[in-house]
Amino acid sequence: MSMARATRRSGVAFLLLGMLGAAFFWATDPRFGPEVHRQAVGRMDWRHWLYVMRGSPENVIDAANQTTLSTMVGVGGSAALLLVGLWLLSRRFSSLR
Repeated sequence: MSMARATRRSGVAFLLLGMLGAAFFWATDPRFGPEVHRQAVGRMDWRHWLYVMRGSPENVIDAANQTTLSTMVGVGGSAALLLVGLWLLSRRFSSLR
């Protein structure tokens, strides 16, 4: 396998992990994420699963204030992975000397 191909493969992996990480931190944040259900509606209610995953806080304001920093750090780290992936994808190897 050539070095350019391995670099592109790493770039794609970092790009996908960055997008997946950003989506995870967005979905689990009580302030910026999607609305949740306190009670399950049916058997497969993903919004209730989000409610349970977020820790089921009694006070939504306190939960949002507690998770703001971790969400920012997580999205920042995911953005860094995304940028490194884009950089690896844009590199071109002319020839090895």
